[in-house]
Amino acid sequence: MKALVIGGTSNLGKSIVGDLIKDNYEVIFTYSNNKTAANLLDEKYDTTSYKVDIRDEADVISLFNHISGIDLLVIVSGLFSVSPQSELEITDFDKVIDLNIKGTFLVIKHAINKMKESSSIVLVSSTNAFHPGFGNTAHYDASKGFIVSYTKSLASELAPKKIRVNSVAPGLIEAEYLHNKDNPVLNMFLERALIKETVKAHDVSSTVSFLANNKAIDGQTIIIDCGYLNG
Repeated sequence: MKALVIGGTSNLGKSIVGDLIKDNYEVIFTYSNNKTAANLLDEKYDTTSYKVDIRDEADVISLFNHISGIDLLVIVSGLFSVSPQSELEITDFDKVIDLNIKGTFLVIKHAINKMKESSSIVLVSSTNAFHPGFGNTAHYDASKGFIVSYTKSLASELAPKKIRVNSVAPGLIEAEYLHNKDNPVLNMFLERALIKETVKAHDVSSTVSFLANNKAIDGQTIIIDCGYLNG
């Protein structure tokens, strides 16, 4: 089986690549800038990586000129941004929308005809799609809300092609920058979450594997948030 991971060098992307290797997928992944991390992954797992700007349609077309017969497509790439809307520069707004929405669309557009029958797509949304995050993230939250809506509509559109589409919506994922216990984002998350822990990357990547393998789930967004939305 062949999997394509868009954005394989992030914390979550690396976990997804590793879990898919364990699931015996041949994994191809993309990266935007971190060539060192991409080379390390290629050496560790014998994967194949491509440098791709998913906001550039020519770049995306070039990627799919090299790839076909995809069983699983996972789109991890995304940009987080914080700013009050009254102060948000249009250039910063465009960066979020171009990557999180336009980039996702361009990959899907050119991937569809490269995917096998009975294949699967998994997108990455966020709990911010359902709750106004930690404040001043309306533009980012909206971009992740797009993923939830897109998942449902795309699942219906691609059902005749026997391509399933689902997404995951993680809460706050464990990262080095959160290790300071005085971090306000960490404290806000832990105060609300039912399980007083951050989400681990493997919690999300294992769900991606589950969605790829469970052929009875389609058009759904699975929330992985330590009970944050219920808090």
